[in-house]
Amino acid sequence: MSQVHTLKIVHLEHYTADIIRLLMRPDFPILYAAGQYIMLGFDQHDLKPFSIAAAPREDGLIECHIRKHDDNPWMQRLFAVQVGDMLVMQGPKDQMQWHEPHQPVIFVAGGTGFAPLKALLEEHLRHRTEVPLHFYWGARQAKELYMHQAMIDLERQHPNLVYVPVVSETDPDWQGLTGLVHHQVLKDYPSLAHKTVYLCGPWPMVQAAKADFAAIGLAEGACFA
Repeated sequence: MSQVHTLKIVHLEHYTADIIRLLMRPDFPILYAAGQYIMLGFDQHDLKPFSIAAAPREDGLIECHIRKHDDNPWMQRLFAVQVGDMLVMQGPKDQMQWHEPHQPVIFVAGGTGFAPLKALLEEHLRHRTEVPLHFYWGARQAKELYMHQAMIDLERQHPNLVYVPVVSETDPDWQGLTGLVHHQVLKDYPSLAHKTVYLCGPWPMVQAAKADFAAIGLAEGACFA
């Protein structure tokens, strides 16, 4: 079993009743890369995987965005944590990784699948990537686009970044694009030849998107999910 580290919660936000953001300080500096994940929990025998939601931070903190998919005692306990509480982790472990871009990059995030793609986007921006970056984020309701304004601000700061939010359920608070997020990609791109795609979200969405994207020319080696 890999080494267990202790994490102290230094910042906590409830984005919605079912989505939280944790910033955690490890007991000593941990090297990690954009796209990796950690195993997180209260003791080393019951850990669950969560993506790291930021490129490596100068302050050394580890950021996670967590959705309460299962309303079980473990998740209820996690959603009751407070600043100053301690958690344990193993990792980081590989999931996706940043690749030097040579063609336009498309990110397709569903729900909290946003987290690792946010980290990878930050890595592209840190490397001053010059190719076009097109970031699609799909959610059921507008409130689940929990960093919507931050993404709008990022788009304003980077001329090569386009942010496209999509909401799939009827929502009176939403005036933007509607439908399934990967369907919006299909509308915008008749062909995905000579494109690179990073894809993360619910498993059915990822599988459907991979099949549909391959059908319009996305090369197998250009899809990271």
